[in-house]
Amino acid sequence: MKILIAASALCLSACALPSATGTAEQRVSIDGRTYQIGQLTNSTWIVTPSGIGKPFAITQSSRGALLDAIAKTSGCKVTDSDWSRQGLQLDAQVDCGSKLDRQGASMQ
Repeated sequence: MKILIAASALCLSACALPSATGTAEQRVSIDGRTYQIGQLTNSTWIVTPSGIGKPFAITQSSRGALLDAIAKTSGCKVTDSDWSRQGLQLDAQVDCGSKLDRQGASMQ
């Protein structure tokens, strides 16, 4: 029983772990689906659908909304993006030298 409780506590605490850079992941809802946004490196942010192993099922407009959410969450300009993990993750490269105003518009 103690092992079961310890294993459950470990699983629950893993859900709240910060990303590799120490920043907490953000949850966003776009087109009725929930996604998690997190920072992988100083210049790379990632988006994954909530739920283990769920593939993306998004339109071009919702992909744009995800990239806008990364820009707002990171405070940086998204410069490039691509799919990884066999389509289970959207990676976005950001330029934090190009800061954004509060509405997400680039301030150059």
